[in-house]
Amino acid sequence: MTTYQGPVTVVAGDVDTSMQADLSITERGRTKSWGGHLSHYEDVDMFKVLTADTAVMRLPDGEEGRFVLQGKLTPGQTAMGVLGSGPAPF
Repeated sequence: MTTYQGPVTVVAGDVDTSMQADLSITERGRTKSWGGHLSHYEDVDMFKVLTADTAVMRLPDGEEGRFVLQGKLTPGQTAMGVLGSGPAPF
């Protein structure tokens, strides 16, 4: 599968919360990467994710992937960019 759209659980620091993800795998030559956007989150939870040392996204089937947030978090924002690390969890 090269895309995933649906619910995820985000775990980072003391945050363990549900969000919606829109993710895809990108290939450039022999290099694969994954990322996309998270939405349907509380600003306070996303701020904690942004400041945590590590963040993990867990899909409903139990697969997990580490990620970092991309961009700045502003109040009322509806989606936050993510860049995955390691193999895609989908």
